Parts: sequence; C-alpha cells; structure tokens
Amino acid sequence: MNGKSELTNTNKLVRTYQGCTGLKTGSTSLALYNLSASATRNDLSLIAVVLKGPTSEIRFSEAKKLLDYGFANFSYTKTSTAGDFLQTADVQKGTTQNVNLVYQSDSGALVKNSENGNITSEVTLNENISAPIAVGDVLGNVNFYLNDEQIASVNLVAENSVDKITVMNLFGMITEFWANLFR
Repeated sequence: MNGKSELTNTNKLVRTYQGCTGLKTGSTSLALYNLSASATRNDLSLIAVVLKGPTSEIRFSEAKKLLDYGFANFSYTKTSTAGDFLQTADVQKGTTQNVNLVYQSDSGALVKNSENGNITSEVTLNENISAPIAVGDVLGNVNFYLNDEQIASVNLVAENSVDKITVMNLFGMITEFWANLFR
C-alpha cells in the first residue's frame, strides 16, 4: 500500500443521516448488532443506542427512528446569552444612579416542542445594591421555569462599574453641574 492506510467507518449513518456526528458500531454472536449513533441539528445533540439488533440494517433503521423522533419532538431552547443586557438596577451611594445588568453566561434547556412557549423567568436582585460596583460583580440572578419546574439559572452581573460618592467626586459633580448650567 506504499505506506498509506485506509479506514472504513462501519457506521453507515455517518454518510446518510443529516447531522450525524458518529459514534460506535459493534456485533458479537451473543450481543448481535449494536449501535451508538450521535447527531446534531440546530444546537440539539442526541444519542441513540440500539442493542441486540437482529441484523445490521435493523440497527441503523432503529437508530434513525430514535434520532428522527428526538429531532421532531424536542429542541434546545436558549434562555440566555452571556453579555446580553437584561435590565438596569438602582444603585445607592453611587456616582450614577443605576447599573446595567447582563447575563453572566449562556444557558438553555431541552424542551418539548409543544411546551416551548411555556418558559417563564423570575429575576431576583441583591438587596441594597450600593457602590462601589465593579464590572462583573454578581448583583442578582434569573431562574427560568418550564411549567413551574426550574430548567436553568443564570447570574446577573454588572456591565459597567459605579464609583462610590466621595467628598471629592461629589465636589466634581457639583462643579460640572454648575458649569453645564451656564453654558
């Protein structure tokens, strides 16, 4: 073979099933024909496992049926994207009166397609948010629910920093106010 080798994948779904990402075939006289098949579509990854298939073709057709069922009936629903703005929060004793809150991380869940519209969220902010606040400080969280069952939770973090009011920056703010007033 002139130093060249060739590998043949025995998982026929790799060539024929949309989104197939692979996995493993196997067979023995006792276990018969087995297959672990994986596929990804629209951010949803599924695994189908077929054990003791009577023929090689049946293991592939049964895995395809399982994957088709999963893709037809379920989806990955993203509930948050890291860095996306959610709302502002009031800040006490700060040089500004509020801070932008953004999601700290991505989150999502596997949801039946028929229940996709039933996702609700509940925002909980820390009590008495006071300056100083640094970018990335955790100031609350959001819980996501599907039919009253929690499916995801994400921290809310400060998008911008807020300095604490001091005598010096209070004097600077008053000076700036008066300067702007007479422009």
